[in-house]
Amino acid sequence: MMHDTLIYLAKTVGLAWLMGFFLIVVIRAYNPARRAAYEAAARSILPDEGRRHE
Repeated sequence: MMHDTLIYLAKTVGLAWLMGFFLIVVIRAYNPARRAAYEAAARSILPDEGRRHE
């Protein structure tokens, strides 16, 4: 393969791959079915309300 061909493939296939990956991440992040899991993960790092933090 020539250098120009590799650059063209990297630019086109790489762009398509990154766009696909971005769309998958956005769909998974904003999926309403996963909201409970995200809420639990967000609250897991907070201390319990009844427990005093020393």
